[in-house]
Amino acid sequence: MVTGVAMRIRPDAEVRLRAGFQRRVDAQRAQYAGHLSYAGQLASHFQAGSVVGVFTGEAGGGVRRRAYVLGMLPLLSAPILVVAASAGLPGAVPLLASLPFITGGWLVVSLWRGREPRRTIWLHVFTGGFLLIDGSWCDPAPVPWSQVSQVQQVWSEMYDVSAEDTRPVHTGYDLQLVDGRVRHMSRALHNVQDPYRDVGRLLSGLLPAPVAAALPKFPDIDEIIATYVDAGPPRP
Repeated sequence: MVTGVAMRIRPDAEVRLRAGFQRRVDAQRAQYAGHLSYAGQLASHFQAGSVVGVFTGEAGGGVRRRAYVLGMLPLLSAPILVVAASAGLPGAVPLLASLPFITGGWLVVSLWRGREPRRTIWLHVFTGGFLLIDGSWCDPAPVPWSQVSQVQQVWSEMYDVSAEDTRPVHTGYDLQLVDGRVRHMSRALHNVQDPYRDVGRLLSGLLPAPVAAALPKFPDIDEIIATYVDAGPPRP
């Protein structure tokens, strides 16, 4: 019978390791010191409890689907121009020949005008509620967790390159409030205090257990939802 041997880390090595991690945490916190201080002021002013975390991310920047439809409208004239050219109508043939260029130019203009403005989102999470700032818009005061009546998981179809197919991906949560409002929390929002947000979970799975245990951990959106509201069972 073969038994596994737990890897141990020397005390001095663990001290150096934790010190290195802490330096990264301190540098990250210093980078967002103003935002963290502001969150503390909000918590105190609105009596929203203590600050759990500050999250940020970007949204928008894509092109509305309607822009693609409008951009292809010149192609609707193709059958008419073909008939007109066959009937020998003056100018129909040159216009038909230039239709691809007209369509291409109009498509570029439509896509440019149909872009969604890119905006920065800030989410301040407190023990007593949360405040979402989406671009230039925000609630006048933090929303108490007690005002959340229901949480719905948001799933989106994403293209999987490896499978060459689309698949459902859990992208966020819609929080239904008792007054009928809905607040969306994207899973793409990251905790500003976490210096390992992009690779932290991957590192935890790859590193030896003692090293992974020393890696600093900060709550993400899933953990916030699980702690303060009931999102129901995960979808397959």
